Amino acid sequence: MPYYKHGETKGRLHIIWRDMKQRCLNPNNIGFKNYGGRGITICPEWTDKEKGYINFRDWALSNGYADNLQIDRKNNDGNYEPNNCQWLTKIKNRLKQRRTKLSLKIANEIRELYIMEGWTQKQLVEKYNVCSATLSNIINNKIWKN
Repeated sequence: MPYYKHGETKGRLHIIWRDMKQRCLNPNNIGFKNYGGRGITICPEWTDKEKGYINFRDWALSNGYADNLQIDRKNNDGNYEPNNCQWLTKIKNRLKQRRTKLSLKIANEIRELYIMEGWTQKQLVEKYNVCSATLSNIINNKIWKN
């Protein structure tokens, strides 16, 4: 069966859909451990090979999607599916995130991603839900030293 052509592969909604699939389905994705690795899945209608994106797009557009919003799972331990997803501002979404307790292990992971993997400070702030000042102190070995 041929793929459905929608011409939206570079659009914001398609990128959100693609990234959601990567976090949940690709063990090589940096976010997999927090999503697919925790058992978070995506409903079959959003992963259908022919119309998965179209189904997701149609749901998003009829459920409050706007360019300034992010997809959020109402239950952080629940799956990506219509009855568990909503659109929130970045600030509201960040307030709902699981909190990571800082530890020497996490500080070392942050340093490794920054130095060895080339992650930006912005990416690390978002991944670990820490303020930029704390992140800078970790990277510069001012706190949580080896």
